[in-house]
Amino acid sequence: MATDERFPSFNWACRYFIDSLTGRSEHTRRNYRNDLQRLKLHLLLTRPELGRDAMGRPAPVDQEVLRRALQASGGKLLNPAGGSGALRPALARAREILDRYDLSLADITKEDIVSFFAAMEQEQGLARNSLARRLVSLRQFFTMMAREGLPLQDGIVDKLSTMGFRNQRKVPLALDEEEVRAFLRAVDNPRDRAIIYVMLFMGLRVSEVVRLNGEDIRDSEEGIIIRGKGGKQRYVPIHPQVRWAVEQYRPHRPTGIVPDRWGVPLFVSRLKRRIDPSTVRRAIKAYARKAEAIRTDKARRLSPHKFRHTFATLLLQGDVDIRYIQELLGHEHLSTTQIYTRVVRSDLHTAIARHRLSGLEPAEVEAVVEADGAATGAAKSSAKATVHGKMTGVRTGSSSRRTPVTPAPTGSAR
Repeated sequence: MATDERFPSFNWACRYFIDSLTGRSEHTRRNYRNDLQRLKLHLLLTRPELGRDAMGRPAPVDQEVLRRALQASGGKLLNPAGGSGALRPALARAREILDRYDLSLADITKEDIVSFFAAMEQEQGLARNSLARRLVSLRQFFTMMAREGLPLQDGIVDKLSTMGFRNQRKVPLALDEEEVRAFLRAVDNPRDRAIIYVMLFMGLRVSEVVRLNGEDIRDSEEGIIIRGKGGKQRYVPIHPQVRWAVEQYRPHRPTGIVPDRWGVPLFVSRLKRRIDPSTVRRAIKAYARKAEAIRTDKARRLSPHKFRHTFATLLLQGDVDIRYIQELLGHEHLSTTQIYTRVVRSDLHTAIARHRLSGLEPAEVEAVVEADGAATGAAKSSAKATVHGKMTGVRTGSSSRRTPVTPAPTGSAR
């Protein structure tokens, strides 16, 4: 390790850890980086005496300056999208203040870790799924630092290994068919409509949609290879509806688009650059407010990923095998896809209504009951007679009744 053991720099350790994540997507690396920066921010705000300068010398944190910068940036100090244009100067200022400080790994205690997750859950209201993901980030980070021989507080790795947050398996929010139609009627931009169609009919993530290039969706192509999370690849057929929507968009697509590191983008902004995921999110929020058929609470929660949920849910309702849906979504484990099998209450009512005897008329039921009652009464009478016959020697039957035969005297004619 090329670090001074007298000062195990947190900033240096973070860079080393992120560089070691070979084969991971940029999205995954950014999430790990942000999780570590959130821990650093928490420690600087709760234990300002831990602050160090670049040389490792004590540099107590001016919490008031840091809090004001955080407030000016709208609390989005670590927003991966970079924030809106109006907030970018404040974001840059807040990040510059955060980067000004360092920490010593040897000063971080297991109590600091517990305090960090308590603040995330109680003060910021993070869901258990988000907490579990951040726990994975810190666990891998500190485990690597311990393996590399950096001085850490006793028990910190053990504490991280024993902590856990039970995942919340909620029914994914998805639009039904009528809500989808209402949403599409509200979309008046050919580019945005094509983007929605790609998510709705192919199940792509927003990060995968914005990385599509101009030649990816053509009549000559039956499907495309998508590079998803963790660098995993999957094949996704191009739906005819997607071809139509993209062809409708092409006449409105600017000319002279400059290629970037991924190629010539399909979906671009007015500046002829590859569209940003945050632009897609804002557009969906705006269209959701215009779609009157979508409930207000549902419209407020609508996001690009909800169209991926809708894609999976509509396929499942169309009796598509869940293993095919798993492949189309790029899920490594079937259990991830099975969350879509958790139906909403309306689906249960629909299922009950499809009972094969739903058309049974009340008159038929009454007739069956009366016939059953008569048969039961006859059976009871027959049973009583049988018992009586056994006691008296009389046999009962449906065809004849017999009386006991008296034996003839010996020698008489028969």
